[in-house]
Amino acid sequence: MKKINYWLMAVALLAAPAVLTSCSNDDDKDKTPTYTATLDNLVTNENGYWIGGVDGPGTDMGYGTKSWYHTYTDGPLAFNLTYSESTTEWEGQTYTSSYWSGFALSSRTETGFNSLTPDQYNNVTGKAHSGNNFIVATLYGENIEVLLEEGLVIESLYYTNSSYTVNSIVNGDNYSGGPFTNEDWLTCTFVGHHADGTKTSVEVDLASNGKYVKEWKKVNLRPLGKIVALDFVMTGSRTGEYGLNTPAYICLDDIKVQMPYDEILK
Repeated sequence: MKKINYWLMAVALLAAPAVLTSCSNDDDKDKTPTYTATLDNLVTNENGYWIGGVDGPGTDMGYGTKSWYHTYTDGPLAFNLTYSESTTEWEGQTYTSSYWSGFALSSRTETGFNSLTPDQYNNVTGKAHSGNNFIVATLYGENIEVLLEEGLVIESLYYTNSSYTVNSIVNGDNYSGGPFTNEDWLTCTFVGHHADGTKTSVEVDLASNGKYVKEWKKVNLRPLGKIVALDFVMTGSRTGEYGLNTPAYICLDDIKVQMPYDEILK
């Protein structure tokens, strides 16, 4: 009887649908489809960066300043970028300056910092984590938006320091003061916004204990849960009356998100 029972069991297992067999394998449980935003579907200019620009009449911000708001996408993520120009008159001359905030794109391979433009678009590794493009982020209210109303889980992303920030850390500058000491620090906090208005956060060090991040590093963002937007908050020891004096830049690449099945099937 034992032999017959084993034979019947073997026949039953062979006849069972494949999906049931795979469900019994712990390695296959909870496998969720993912998408990685590499930004390589986007194009930088001849100098290896993109910061938006003049597109239409713009928004009058007062005091001779106009801003243009740009959004670019990769998969289910939207990246916001603000480009602004200010015009002033002085002793019969007209002076125009421009600046940006949000998520600039870069494909530059230089690592040094000699002048603000174009070297503020360099990172310390001299390359993207993968492919050609990476993000240079400096935030004043902009964030990464999720294009799904219910939100999604951002599993991870890669980050490193910009050459502009590292120049301030290593050599000092007119705003931050002298070079960093062992007591100085610089931190980036990733803040996840949930559909119900609550927030969660994950924190990483960009510089501490006399060292600074000089390679691409991966941060696990699963603890943020399902979010509809991702903010970045920079804090550090070199802070004055008007906020952080160290350049509040961080470079990003390969943002991995969990994709719902129904979105993949569209």
